[in-house]
Amino acid sequence: MLLPMRKYKYIWLPTLLAIYFVFMTVYFGLDLLRSGETLRFWGTIAAETAVLIALVVFLKKRERLRTERERDLSENQKN
Repeated sequence: MLLPMRKYKYIWLPTLLAIYFVFMTVYFGLDLLRSGETLRFWGTIAAETAVLIALVVFLKKRERLRTERERDLSENQKN
């Protein structure tokens, strides 16, 4: 049984965002490192990581609530 892609949104959306972050970090980060702004470079990486973790947690919670709601609706329809 194939599940809809929305069930895996907490996996593929942060993955795409992480790939984007990596490319942007490499593109702009090298200039930051060359100019001696290492704190700004590592701060950017820390902020990107925090955003990704928050996104995964939010999407997993949303998916869990959706699953519970669908289960409750199906139980109510049976009764």
